[in-house]
Amino acid sequence: MNLKTILVFVAVILLSGCTGTTEIEAQDNTINDGIDVKLLENSLADSYYEGDPFNIELQIDNIGDYEVPSNSFYLTLTGFNPTSFGKNTEDLKLSNSEILEKIFDTNNQSIVSGTEFMSYGDLCHINDLFDPYALNMKFYSCYPYQTEIKSTVCFGEHRSDLNEICTVNEEKEFINSRAPVQATSLSEVYVGNDEYRFMIDFKNLGSGEVIDSDSVSSCTGLSSNSLSAMSIVSITLDGEELINDERLEMELPSDKDKVRITNNEASVYFKIKDLESTDYVSDLQVVLNYGYKKSFEESTIIYDVEGVSGCEL
Repeated sequence: MNLKTILVFVAVILLSGCTGTTEIEAQDNTINDGIDVKLLENSLADSYYEGDPFNIELQIDNIGDYEVPSNSFYLTLTGFNPTSFGKNTEDLKLSNSEILEKIFDTNNQSIVSGTEFMSYGDLCHINDLFDPYALNMKFYSCYPYQTEIKSTVCFGEHRSDLNEICTVNEEKEFINSRAPVQATSLSEVYVGNDEYRFMIDFKNLGSGEVIDSDSVSSCTGLSSNSLSAMSIVSITLDGEELINDERLEMELPSDKDKVRITNNEASVYFKIKDLESTDYVSDLQVVLNYGYKKSFEESTIIYDVEGVSGCEL
């Protein structure tokens, strides 16, 4: 084997490896928490001194494909008695004043346009300290989000064994929008009487937990009924809405419009009745609606200062 042949062989191996990696990254790009919450750099110091008020600044970014309405994202600061810092519970609960626009792509780049800055201002321990005070804080964020699943499905081919147009009984290829909950499989099967059953498996692949979208404002006081609840809010064929259409039959448990997620997984089943007499393909879009809850912790120390008695705000 000459040198030229060896170089070509090595190049083929390297290119093959790069192609595989790119495909994996492209799939993983749809998985995120929808909303990213982080402290601004240098916003929280490692320590403070008694009598000195301080601020905590946070940045909220929408990094997914759902537009979050104004006053529907909630950030709550917990871990200490608010009155010890001259605050009340409502002072520590913030919400977005503007719409958090969804991310958009241009020139092969994803641009974050839905950003808002939030602040907890003039935090200061109002009582006299005799020892260093360890301030351990926990930030909770709750917000509504949606996942869109798009696929191409088949109708009518059960009448023939030739599958000239498409195939009915099979697992379908599909696309997820960028969101924490993702579809992991989508199947179609003909069940008779001109009806087609669709089965979609979902999984929570984000870092938080799924909650009822109607309960996001009660982020730190959720009831058991508000946990792990999702709902299908839209099913369209070629852009035509089928929710409340007689052709659509949802196969859901006793919660009616709710899908319960267990161990971060859930399944949705529904049937569509075909009223046409021809074989054809159709674009299916399913929209899953839910709330999402995340948290993270931060800490700092407030040192007592001799001669200083608390903080006057």
